[in-house]
Amino acid sequence: MSTTDEPWLHTEHGANVGHTEASTWAATVRLQLQRVLTGDGYTTILDSYQLVMALRMTLRGVEMTRRHLATDPARDLLDEGLAAFTAAVPGGKDARDVIEHFDEYTQGMGRLQHPPGTKPKDRTPDDVRAEEFRIWFDWRRREDDRRPVLVVGPYPIDLIDAAEAATRLECDTYEALLTDEGRPWPRGSAYAIRFGGAVPRQAPPEGPLG
Repeated sequence: MSTTDEPWLHTEHGANVGHTEASTWAATVRLQLQRVLTGDGYTTILDSYQLVMALRMTLRGVEMTRRHLATDPARDLLDEGLAAFTAAVPGGKDARDVIEHFDEYTQGMGRLQHPPGTKPKDRTPDDVRAEEFRIWFDWRRREDDRRPVLVVGPYPIDLIDAAEAATRLECDTYEALLTDEGRPWPRGSAYAIRFGGAVPRQAPPEGPLG
């Protein structure tokens, strides 16, 4: 840690910078979820796209923090958080790739639409592959809950799960920072203190799209 009379250098605080970015983008994910839950049929899918993109940026900030951590306990804590995030949002990273590179996937020429290692010049347009990676928004039932889901080809992203996972991961990152500084926090404690319960878990009883 720098003393007050020393300059704060970005290059010496990569872990902190990464957490700041992760915190910003995790808050963006939560904001987009609220917009999805209260939006209309047109704006809902737009906000869903933005939520998935913000989800990836949250992960990028966390990954930056992970690269700059100096102690094994901190790295272990964050590795647990990253594993939990991946389990909670399967396909999240690939869904972002599909959305970002729509110019390729809508023509059946995306990276994930071909065998691993296929060079871009060897990818050919294909309507079947393009249809398999079509994107749409849906409301789906999970027991008694109506869940907003952005279906990105083979990757259905439950947006409530995604927002909660991003929030928990950002909290894990904060705990890893403190642990790295010699002030260990158990994983999950920051989330419990800041949020108490979970982020909103269900859409209104008669939400958008009926």
